[in-house]
Amino acid sequence: MEKMETYNCYVEQEDSYYKKLETLEQCQHALFDHIYRYGEIFDKLMVEEVLLAIHQLEDKELLHLKLEKVFLAFEMK
Repeated sequence: MEKMETYNCYVEQEDSYYKKLETLEQCQHALFDHIYRYGEIFDKLMVEEVLLAIHQLEDKELLHLKLEKVFLAFEMK
């Protein structure tokens, strides 16, 4: 695959990833709203662990994608 095609693929992946992040953000807002309404049914520490795990995964994936993209851009200049 040509470098420009690979770069464009990274751009598309990044766009797709940002859409997924927006979806995740909306899910988190829904969870927070549900906790606000029915907090007594949730274990606070478990909710915190779940949200932190999701946050760490999304950061790592986005960081990896951006790193691949910038090194490819460097090679293309």
